[in-house]
Amino acid sequence: MRLLVRPDGRWRGLPALLIIALVVTGVIMIGESLGSAPPFVPAGSGVAGVSGAYLSGAAAPTRVVIAAIGVDAPVRRVDVDADGMLQPPSLKEAGDVGWYRRGPTPGERGNAVLVGHVDTAATGPAVFYSLGRLKPGDAVSVQREDGSTATFRVDTVRLYDKTAFPAGLVYGPVDGARLQLVTCGGSFDRQTSGYRGNTVVTASLTT
Repeated sequence: MRLLVRPDGRWRGLPALLIIALVVTGVIMIGESLGSAPPFVPAGSGVAGVSGAYLSGAAAPTRVVIAAIGVDAPVRRVDVDADGMLQPPSLKEAGDVGWYRRGPTPGERGNAVLVGHVDTAATGPAVFYSLGRLKPGDAVSVQREDGSTATFRVDTVRLYDKTAFPAGLVYGPVDGARLQLVTCGGSFDRQTSGYRGNTVVTASLTT
């Protein structure tokens, strides 16, 4: 999967009217074959379910653990190529998760986006193969470079057609810290060698 963004981190590729409607610029997900300042919650405070909560300070993610679906994977930074396409981890690293390094870090205020492959032709199931099986309330833990762990609880698990990718949900502004986990989903189109949809899991910071 690839996301259309500009090299400076701004999103690109949407019609002007849609950009205006979203206020924030949007993003197009393409399948690959396979208010007021809210309070912050210091890392390890144990405060759960705080609306608008976020961790103080940025720290890049190093590992993501989702026990409910057996994910325990390293996280690597991903960025755009010369054409402005956000690159997920290589298909040779289909067990890794990618974090868009120009966006918020998991636990910071805003939407932190993690992407991963659902499968590959060479090796079969990939890191986010079972992402769509998550349920509201499931835990997602993200270890960070500063030694802290940001723990999220799943809010929603949804499948979207690629023509209706929810850019506002995934990339729009939010008061607290949210995690957006994205992979390909739905039926497979053999003519285009790509999936027709995207699975999007939205989770909120608890600790």
